[in-house]
Amino acid sequence: MQRMICIWFPFLESERLIRQNHDLAQRPFALIMREANRAFVSALSRNAENMGFAPGMSLADVRAAAPDMLYYDADPMQDIRCLQGLLRWTSRFTPRVSRGGGHNLYLDIAGASHLFGGEDALLDTLETQLNDFGFAARLALADSKAAAWGFAHFGKSKSNITAEKLQDAANDLPVEALRLSYASTALCQRLGLRKIRDLRALPRVTLTNRIGLEGINRLDHFFGRRAEVTEFARYKKRLMEEAQFFDPLATNAGVEAALEELLEKLCHRLSGMQQGIRKARLQLERVDHGTMSFSIQLTRPSIDVNLLKRLFLHHFDQIDVGFGIDRLILIAEQAAPLTLHQLSLENSKVQNREQDMERLITELSNMVGYRYIHRFFPADSHIPERAFSREAALYASRSQRWIRSSGKRPLRILKKPVSVLLHDGIEKKAPETVFWHGHKCHLTPLSGPERIEPDWWRNDPDWRNGPRDYWWAKTHFGALFWLYRVTDGMKTQWFVHGLGS
Repeated sequence: MQRMICIWFPFLESERLIRQNHDLAQRPFALIMREANRAFVSALSRNAENMGFAPGMSLADVRAAAPDMLYYDADPMQDIRCLQGLLRWTSRFTPRVSRGGGHNLYLDIAGASHLFGGEDALLDTLETQLNDFGFAARLALADSKAAAWGFAHFGKSKSNITAEKLQDAANDLPVEALRLSYASTALCQRLGLRKIRDLRALPRVTLTNRIGLEGINRLDHFFGRRAEVTEFARYKKRLMEEAQFFDPLATNAGVEAALEELLEKLCHRLSGMQQGIRKARLQLERVDHGTMSFSIQLTRPSIDVNLLKRLFLHHFDQIDVGFGIDRLILIAEQAAPLTLHQLSLENSKVQNREQDMERLITELSNMVGYRYIHRFFPADSHIPERAFSREAALYASRSQRWIRSSGKRPLRILKKPVSVLLHDGIEKKAPETVFWHGHKCHLTPLSGPERIEPDWWRNDPDWRNGPRDYWWAKTHFGALFWLYRVTDGMKTQWFVHGLGS
């Protein structure tokens, strides 16, 4: 069972401006939008509406009637951000909150109202605190979302409608409270069906023929006979710190000092939550409204201020302070539980080596980019080019250990084997000379052959000639070649597959 509260803000646009400039509280003003060459009113303050003006009027008509009327450009994006901020605030009363069309918020308080003294007390709390914020809100509580919307928009300024009261209370509401389409509402007006009681008096078949199936569904939603899907917001507390400066920062040293202060505040918050920063972003806003943004990522969550600061400093050579930076925002985009380590045990050397490796990977990934730093892991294959896998080192999570092969493997496997010799006949020993990048190289055989069979279940064009015999050989200039031969019965071709040292 649901108990839905609908909070409607009829003057959200104007009240948002009044919160920024309190001098507008007693003055009438309008918010306008421009379309082609026409400017029209999109919203009005309460005082302007009391003067008889209405949204949709042209700006020219408003100024002709009230020359001293103030007007400002509407900013729908700022209105949405304001509504989202109010949505986050309402999540302290219940986790099931959502934003509807228009300036409406919905709260499902089923099972939560007793924490605030009951439903009426919760409505009073919401109304009082919203008034303190500077918003005049209309509230309604009902068993369905549609009913809560209807009573918030066309009922009293604050309504608590129980299931027993719904039938009688809905009779005096206009048909507009059902949120019918414009055509259905206009048809009801022409037929004299102005109240919800007028619709309920008609047989359902007749009503369906008049207002259609959509109108019937709206009526069923209103009285709870049909469920209405509500997608509740998944609000997560944002981990961020910001600082604004009356005197803009003009040097990188000033930015560094401000960053250290923000890191200390953010890490202090995270330490109480037993979490650390996995990914963070620093945003800098200049006086000329230019913005810069830098991100860091770590292999392991951390609240080490010095480490985090050092990672951000890798990007400071890209900072252009311009005429000064007046705002810094530090955001922990990803946080994870801190991992604890034993400080002194027999395996402390192994543990310290792994921690040193993680620090090195973190430093290199933030200096040159995590896409370019990789770690190699063993794979379950005896084919040389498939015996390993490669992952971004910053996100590598596997810890398999390499198993020593029965044969020596090269430090570097070539992406594509390079042909170095082709001659007639079948040669069963390593050649004495090969041609490497256009130069003749003399080889000294060291070991081999090692035979490697192909995967019989895999159709690999590189292994269609069957098994390969591998040799290690040393060149006259000191390099080690790992090469193999391929024989078709008449000719033998030699390839270098890897290089050693």
